[in-house]
Amino acid sequence: MNKRYELLAPIAKGGLGVVFRARDTQLGREVAIKRILADKVGGCGTAVDDLIREARKQLVLQHPNIVAVYDYGVDTEGGFIVMELAQGETLEDVIMRGALSADDFDDLVRQTLAGMSAVHAKGLLHLDLKPGNLMIHRLPDGRLKVKILDFGLATSTPQGNGQDPPPCSGLLGSVYFMAPEQFERAAVDVRTDIYALGCLFYYALTQKYPFDGETKPQVMVAHLHPRTQPLGKLRPDLPARTVKWVEWLINRIPTHRPASATKALRVYEEGAVAGA
Repeated sequence: MNKRYELLAPIAKGGLGVVFRARDTQLGREVAIKRILADKVGGCGTAVDDLIREARKQLVLQHPNIVAVYDYGVDTEGGFIVMELAQGETLEDVIMRGALSADDFDDLVRQTLAGMSAVHAKGLLHLDLKPGNLMIHRLPDGRLKVKILDFGLATSTPQGNGQDPPPCSGLLGSVYFMAPEQFERAAVDVRTDIYALGCLFYYALTQKYPFDGETKPQVMVAHLHPRTQPLGKLRPDLPARTVKWVEWLINRIPTHRPASATKALRVYEEGAVAGA
């Protein structure tokens, strides 16, 4: 890494590397730098290779609800991505303190679906949507600002009825927010991301996973043979149309989910129910 970037403090640490708060001395702004160690192994080769693929995919995404990538490269210590420094905390941290109010949920839905519409329009699937990959910032007027993070598992969208997962990917992601077709190693498409968002929305409203278990295999079975606690009973304050809308997103059968993030958002905004 050249002298342009001054590392200030670590923000997060994982098995493959560290995210730092840093300063871009040339432009005089703070940024986030994701640093991957050169000798680490990722999902499809070295973690450095994976990081460069991630950076190139995310560079095409320019949207207010997606964390922007400014620069990337490889040096003697490994690979790095220079990104927008997103303010706030993860949605996971927010939910740990309490389920979202109806107003906060409205902000979350509108902004995540707007961001994912942009992702899908650029020919990408995220495939790792979970509360830890959304940054939430409370604005002065009380509204939420949402930013989508971490495109490390992103892949190109299929051109036909679906795309088989990359053979080197294995079972990656959080089992609580993965779609049944991912466990079955079946074709994935934009509806796979929509299912993950449905699970995320349910969790944000209840602090409970829609599909749970004591072990990962039990969680996988819960997705494959769904028996969720009715959202309407957990959140009786919500309008019935909101409850049915969330349940629409987490349908076991992909063709029974919204065909796109844009459609899911339009139906939400119209206050309609699928098929009504």
